[in-house]
Amino acid sequence: MKTRRWLTTALFAALLGTTLLGLGKPAAAAGPYKDEYKLSTVLGEAFPWGWGAKRWAELVDEKTQGRIKIKVYPGASLVSGDQTKEFTALRQGVIDMAVGSTINWSPQVKELNLFALPFLMPDQRALEALTQGRVGKKLFDTLAERLCNLFSVNFRGVGHDAGVTG
Repeated sequence: MKTRRWLTTALFAALLGTTLLGLGKPAAAAGPYKDEYKLSTVLGEAFPWGWGAKRWAELVDEKTQGRIKIKVYPGASLVSGDQTKEFTALRQGVIDMAVGSTINWSPQVKELNLFALPFLMPDQRALEALTQGRVGKKLFDTLAERLCNLFSVNFRGVGHDAGVTG
């Protein structure tokens, strides 16, 4: 039971940490109160990102005693399934939040290509050093200029761990 709980907690943290972007207006400029927000995710509940988005929506509902709802739209359905359009949809207010990969949003924000460099960040510690330092501040500022806030980033690892040869 203890192992299962730890695994569930670790998995949940990893899922939510992948990347979560939200509309970045200052609270004073945010407009009228909204009781429901749209969260786009590429994958459905059967996959970690989709499950994590659903669980996060449940926790927000629970912690706000139902005052704030987050409706999860899997399959990037609010952007006709084209995950590369999520960032633009965020800026246009079509969606409020998105859980996804920076590689899909990098066409609109070139700086996000940083996370696609496979050997720059070999582990979570390296990612944290990068995102919590000067480079991370500049990246977060760049996103804020485009009216989006980056809530979290998580290391997903490289495609394989075999050494590069030849």
